[in-house]
Amino acid sequence: MSMKKMLAVVAAASLAAAAAPAFAANPFSDVPMNHWAYDAVEQLSAKGILEGYPNGTFKGNRAMTRYEIATMVARMMAAGGLSGEDLEKLKALVVEFQPELEALGVKVDGFDSRLSALEKGLGGWKITGQMRFDYNAWDNDGAATGAGADGFTMNRGRLFLHRDLSDGVSFDARWHNDRFDRWWVTAKDFMGLEGLTMRGGQFYLDWEDEDGLYDDNDAFNMDATYRGFDLKYNRGMFTVEGFAASNQGAGAQGVYTPNASDEYYGARLKFDFSEKFWLSLNGLWYNVDTVNYKTYWAGLGFSFMDGLELKGAYYMEDIDGAAIDDPKAFKVILDVSQDVLKFTSLWVEYAKLDEGFYIDRSPWSFSDVLWPGDISVGVTLPDDVDVLFVKAKQKWNDKWSTIERYVKYDIDSFWDAKEWSVAIGYQYSPNLYFELAYADMDGSFLAPDYDNNQIRFRTLLNF
Repeated sequence: MSMKKMLAVVAAASLAAAAAPAFAANPFSDVPMNHWAYDAVEQLSAKGILEGYPNGTFKGNRAMTRYEIATMVARMMAAGGLSGEDLEKLKALVVEFQPELEALGVKVDGFDSRLSALEKGLGGWKITGQMRFDYNAWDNDGAATGAGADGFTMNRGRLFLHRDLSDGVSFDARWHNDRFDRWWVTAKDFMGLEGLTMRGGQFYLDWEDEDGLYDDNDAFNMDATYRGFDLKYNRGMFTVEGFAASNQGAGAQGVYTPNASDEYYGARLKFDFSEKFWLSLNGLWYNVDTVNYKTYWAGLGFSFMDGLELKGAYYMEDIDGAAIDDPKAFKVILDVSQDVLKFTSLWVEYAKLDEGFYIDRSPWSFSDVLWPGDISVGVTLPDDVDVLFVKAKQKWNDKWSTIERYVKYDIDSFWDAKEWSVAIGYQYSPNLYFELAYADMDGSFLAPDYDNNQIRFRTLLNF
């Protein structure tokens, strides 16, 4: 056993013992309290990972055998309490000493799964989160406050809670915008039917994202929270899903927001014919106040090879009382990964939307705040619109990346609008990302002379 490996074992063992409730005083007579290793040895002894010799000595100057090291690893496996990088070190030790552990009667197979419950922590609760903190600098401030104004803004602060209960039942919640805005229960193999999943409460749905129909921004009609029940059944190559809800919860709505007494229904059928070819049929029906709104779309995708996919969707809407009550739209997308092109990934999208077509979000805008015409809150298009959107991203190494985006709107009888942006990203650590971006915007649906640019420095933390 090399000294390097021995130190690694002792370091990992020390971490495993850190949670010991009490320590034995002077556990070994040959390890004085002023020795540099005293604290580590004391913790390991209290946890039961280190046992000395019958005469009460530790004999730290003697090289340990592989079986003695394996015994320590086995005790660490039983103790648990590690996570992240420390847990990975323990897994590596298990691989290194697998023969000795098996000789000691320690079952190594399935070790990762046996530790999964320990990784969750907090008695089975798993808590994750995201912080997105921006600094914005505009050439012309678009608002007195918020992301449209200069200065720092907390773009996103979220906590996600998950707990597996029993018999395929789990609970999830999201803390967002100073409240719990999502809160639901999931039951797999519901009512004993294999492949049937039920969700009830206030939950998130986005079938357009599931089909990969947009890149990094928003869907036409979904990307939303619904309050009600959802049933999803998967069997072989096909999936069927339907939901019924009475609230569409935006970010400002908490789980205790009074019921709006609206009606939201949706149904979906998807066929995954092979790894290369898929088809989906989708429908949404909204009865909100006095508005009766229906939208239907079919999505289709074909992969020529891994990392090279051609896909798209065709949309139809029926809006009661609208001047144009049956607008249509379609989009076609070429999605190429960097593994194929080697130096960059590439997303090329062409979309055509009829006058009167309603979109809930801002599908292509960089800022998602002002442009074009504040469609982040939903808009009925004032004219026929053709959209060309191109995005390329270069991942240079594990740390550095660059991004380029361009979108052009051809508004039939009004004017054109366009936007381009560039960014450089730095992955400081697996959880922490920084991005500096510049965006230039010319024209909008509401103002042909709109001209603005934005510098944004973003800090993104996932944990």
